[in-house]
Amino acid sequence: MAFSSIDPATLASQYTQIERASKDEVLKAQQTRFTGLLNSYTKLQTSLTSLNDLLTSFVKDKELLSNSGTVSDETALTLSVDGTAASGNYEIFVEKLAQQHQLSLAFGSTETLPTDGQFELTVAGESFAVDLSTLPAGAKLSDLATAINKAADNSGVQATVMRSNGQAYLVLTSEDSGAANSISMNFVPGADSSGADIAGAVAGATTLKSAQDAVFRIGSDNAISLTSASNTLENVISGVTIELKKAQQPGDSPLQISIAQDSTAVQEKLQQFVDSYNSLIKQINSDSSLKSDSMARTISSHLRGSFQQMFQGRPLSSIGLEFDRSGVLKLDKEDFAEALAKDPLKLEQILVEDNGLFDQLQSRIEPYIKRSGLLKSKQQSIQGSIDLVATRQKRHDSSMEQVYQRYVAQFTQMQVTIAQLESSMSQFG
Repeated sequence: MAFSSIDPATLASQYTQIERASKDEVLKAQQTRFTGLLNSYTKLQTSLTSLNDLLTSFVKDKELLSNSGTVSDETALTLSVDGTAASGNYEIFVEKLAQQHQLSLAFGSTETLPTDGQFELTVAGESFAVDLSTLPAGAKLSDLATAINKAADNSGVQATVMRSNGQAYLVLTSEDSGAANSISMNFVPGADSSGADIAGAVAGATTLKSAQDAVFRIGSDNAISLTSASNTLENVISGVTIELKKAQQPGDSPLQISIAQDSTAVQEKLQQFVDSYNSLIKQINSDSSLKSDSMARTISSHLRGSFQQMFQGRPLSSIGLEFDRSGVLKLDKEDFAEALAKDPLKLEQILVEDNGLFDQLQSRIEPYIKRSGLLKSKQQSIQGSIDLVATRQKRHDSSMEQVYQRYVAQFTQMQVTIAQLESSMSQFG
């Protein structure tokens, strides 16, 4: 094939590719390495943050130790028990449930309201009023109910309208239960004589449900009698929330409440921590970008160091936490169950109190994951390296474009020269 038949651009591209290949390979390797490291550190920050959130739930929210509660009749009351509750057995007798005050005002079938007057309502000593002159023309009971519910200074009344057998009723209900939250009413008539209908309804109001406190007794032989404005009883028994559901009848036996340590739930939560920690360390050790990186190795070393310390004068192996020969953290459930049963307070001090294991782990994690922490700085540094490689690649591309154009010019000139020589030689043929 004659050289004159070869495309100079194709030949220039081939020569340029040979010239640029080695540096392209170096830049691509750098780009791949830094991008992989950035992805690895992004995942590492997610894992560290997740572990820290779990520790926070145990330390700040006291979610590690768990208790369970049972009651002899769940139709009468239900229990919610947190980790601070002390184990024990209790008796409770529910005499009365707390109630919201509810009143009914009867009106004729027309429901037409007067054009003026003040409908005043008071709950727990706080009053507000609805000015009927502000209601729409031809206002009905539903308009009055809406005005009551939307009043900016409503002190705790909900109004609704009910109808039956041609009769309309305005039903008023206190938002909160308890004897102190009773509703009182007054109507101050205006010039419209039909205001007498509302005044009569107020005077003849029917009590559908009385405002009432819950009344209950704790204990048996020398029971303590207590009252509550709500049927939700918090910390009557420390760490226990009781929801009263039904009043008992005279002669009924007291309800039996039992609070006990839920060792299975505690073990499950601690195993969740062990799994989260092992997953983090495995992530570091199995990631080629991280296991050779100094910061990742430091994180792993610092966290591991926390487990080597003594807490409350005891090694963590005494509560069942220790590493196996391959460096994996294990939970010996029998040793842990024994430590929990023997002294749950001591176990709580070892794990979740100030200077406990979880507190120390959080102290070591915090410098890395905070907003302007070490991991954020590391990622910014890696991103800077990625950007620098990209800049070098652009410069290399620009330089190689000039090389390509030079080759195109050279091969084009060479092609022209050869063509001229071939033309001259043909004249002597």
